[in-house]
Amino acid sequence: MGHVLVAGSVNVDRIWRLAAPLRAGERLTRSEVTLRCGGGGFNTGAALLALGHRVTLVATLSTDAAGAACRARLEAMGFDLRYLSDTDAPTVPLDLLVDPTGERTIIAPATTEARLLTALPAIEADIAYINVRRTAPGVLEALAARTQVVAQMPLEHMERRPAQVLIASAADHALFAGTDAFAHARAIGGEGLAALVLTQGAGPVELCEAQRRMSLAVPPRAVPGDTTGAGDAFAAGFIDGWLAGAPLPAAVRRGIAIAGRVLAGDTGFERPAPLPLTTVLVAAD
Repeated sequence: MGHVLVAGSVNVDRIWRLAAPLRAGERLTRSEVTLRCGGGGFNTGAALLALGHRVTLVATLSTDAAGAACRARLEAMGFDLRYLSDTDAPTVPLDLLVDPTGERTIIAPATTEARLLTALPAIEADIAYINVRRTAPGVLEALAARTQVVAQMPLEHMERRPAQVLIASAADHALFAGTDAFAHARAIGGEGLAALVLTQGAGPVELCEAQRRMSLAVPPRAVPGDTTGAGDAFAAGFIDGWLAGAPLPAAVRRGIAIAGRVLAGDTGFERPAPLPLTTVLVAAD
């Protein structure tokens, strides 16, 4: 199988199970609150490991008890952690509010949103996957010059993501729903961009290339208990297909299939077990 360099977040997710969907001004009841490993880097990397790939992870964890618990979990799962950075800053959980339909609302601490990727290891990998908020100038240009890159579309308008494939969620990037989606994406991904892949939750996935645009259906599924990480699992499946030499439409279908397996909790793709921590981690920066 392949060797994938994954640069992305590893969080402690604090999961709040709500009795009803969020509505402004209403009073809500919640059931259990659990802590588990999460983040885009973790979720995509975990699915890639389940698919048999080697995953080298570039991320940052605190040296506190919560960070140590995450590190132990990553080691047990088989991540290559040689390039995992430490910080003395305390772990601040990312809160996920999950309603009965499985939809989640994310509340991220400002400290994690401000992280900057300043360097990447110069290692040989078959492909790199980038899912970070901000990068220092030149870091990704150097990466794209030496290996294939799949990247998540950045949320920041001034950020650039040199890559062969950009993946975006329509919920975050409504701009890319238009007929000129690929042209907009190329301004961010550079001249080497081959495709923009636009996911729409349970809706069809749009594959946008310079000369064509395709819509690939997502099979109907039972209502999942938690949709967290579905997009990250899609990215893992897409990478798995692309590494196997599949054409882009087939790689998209592979992404759809793997996201479905994660949502269904199939064997090998179960949600991570709760971390051995209390649920009273600090909530302030």
